[in-house]
Amino acid sequence: MPGKGYATVGMKPVIVTRLQEATDKHYPGMFLPSTLIIMMNEVKMGYYSVESHNIRLDLSGSYNTITIRSDVQQWLEENHEKHGEEYEEKYRVKCFTKFVSYFIVNMLESKYNSQNNNISLKESNFKWLQEEYRKQKNNVDDPNEIPSFERFLDVYINNLFGKIKAAKEILTL
Repeated sequence: MPGKGYATVGMKPVIVTRLQEATDKHYPGMFLPSTLIIMMNEVKMGYYSVESHNIRLDLSGSYNTITIRSDVQQWLEENHEKHGEEYEEKYRVKCFTKFVSYFIVNMLESKYNSQNNNISLKESNFKWLQEEYRKQKNNVDDPNEIPSFERFLDVYINNLFGKIKAAKEILTL
């Protein structure tokens, strides 16, 4: 039984597995309850919203219990009150525990979708930027005026974002 400030929630094995995969991918070394806290905070801060996806879960197997903070439990209950009817209609879930299962999977899917809109770059992708930096260094007469690579990146990338924003505004007219 959890202590004061904590609660337990039951999860089927498929949910625990998906949550563990998301933890390993996005938050390596974290415990599952910590992942739920982080994801709850990300949703609250508006990094992404939990959208309803077309999913069908195999909720067979026995429930495993996870001890979570009571604020996460309270947040899940608030979402159950807010979205319970929608989930009952779409997924045919009536109890809180099954709602939590579908809600967590929808939260994971929404996080994956939000990650698809991010740019992931590796250091090797910056070779062209290093070439641009070398060109700029060669064109500067005074060695004291050469900016650091980090400063050059800030200015260069801000210019790129400015051009993208201007192009987006022109295209939306």
